[in-house]
Amino acid sequence: MDREDRRRFFVIGSAILEVVTPVFRHKLENNYTNHGVACFKDYLNSQPVVHTLFHLRHRYMKCCKDNGNCRSNPTLPINYCQWDLLYTENPGPGQHYCYCKYTAKSVKLEDLDITLAGLILLNCCTLGPAEQQAIKMLRQYKNDYLSHNTKCGITKPEYDALWPHLTNFILQLDPSRQDDIVRIKKRPMDESLCTKYFIDLLDVHKQLDQIAITVQELNSTFQTLSTTVHGLNTSLQGIGWNIHGSFQGVNTTLQGIQTTMDSLAKRNCGPSKSGLLPIATLAISPAIVLQEAWDDQAKQTQPACFVDCMRKR
Repeated sequence: MDREDRRRFFVIGSAILEVVTPVFRHKLENNYTNHGVACFKDYLNSQPVVHTLFHLRHRYMKCCKDNGNCRSNPTLPINYCQWDLLYTENPGPGQHYCYCKYTAKSVKLEDLDITLAGLILLNCCTLGPAEQQAIKMLRQYKNDYLSHNTKCGITKPEYDALWPHLTNFILQLDPSRQDDIVRIKKRPMDESLCTKYFIDLLDVHKQLDQIAITVQELNSTFQTLSTTVHGLNTSLQGIGWNIHGSFQGVNTTLQGIQTTMDSLAKRNCGPSKSGLLPIATLAISPAIVLQEAWDDQAKQTQPACFVDCMRKR
């Protein structure tokens, strides 16, 4: 990414932070003041709002009040840091866990970033279809071009395609922002401010949440591998014992065969100097000799079913 790519990133980032975010906050303020709510904290403490936001952070929870509106969302758009920014838990009687355990903190609208402000607007406020679309798209632009842009740059083709849509949705929500848009588009590059905006726009909390999930998955994988390795080790030890026992059994069997052959040799032709039967004796019935020796030894070292099986073979 060259300097012009960074400047384009700076322009888009400035529009999001200096224009879009204040527009979202102002629209949220207008929404609750129009309903007679005095301040943002009171708005967060209202039952519909805290209940809705609770289920955007907590899954599979059944609340003790208004449980007909409980939801189990497939995704949890509010992360832990955002939830902790808005609410504090109040220890109270009972073992249940629901939104009634939480009270809003003394948070101000200025504490909300575009992501959290947009999320509250879309889920807790009454909006027209055009407003909903504009808010969704502006949040999406922030995610697509800024939140995960570790290169801190936007190419000219991307910028040329994005800028008209970005400004159109901004003016749709607040037509009075035209001068701000023109000013930001013409502003010169400011490296220190660009670096600050780059850090502010990176979705660090989401990345930290993802890292935490990855670490948990890795830990689970390591636990599984540890169990598997332990099982393999036990199996190998068992296999080693069996192999050792098998070799001992084979050695004993061979010794038994040799003894039987020596015995037969004495009865027939006399033992050879090597201790083995003469070739003529083995030639008469080697299978019978070996089978007899095997049977005698197998009865001592192998289960009966194994001996029968071997005899049939």
